[in-house]
Amino acid sequence: MIWMKYLAYVVASIFIMLGAAILAGYFITENVPSQFRIMMGIVLILYGLFRIVITYSKRNNTIDEN
Repeated sequence: MIWMKYLAYVVASIFIMLGAAILAGYFITENVPSQFRIMMGIVLILYGLFRIVITYSKRNNTIDEN
């Protein structure tokens, strides 16, 4: 299932872009405290990076086993 690897990278990239957009103030309105906006943006970016690292490490494990 090679398309699952690419889908995992795409979803992780979407999380990173969404986090960056929230940090920039595109999705959360001004009535939300800025600390919450910053926290949500950072959490989404870190989750996206985490998903990329996990997907990459799983790919390396399957290559090593074959």
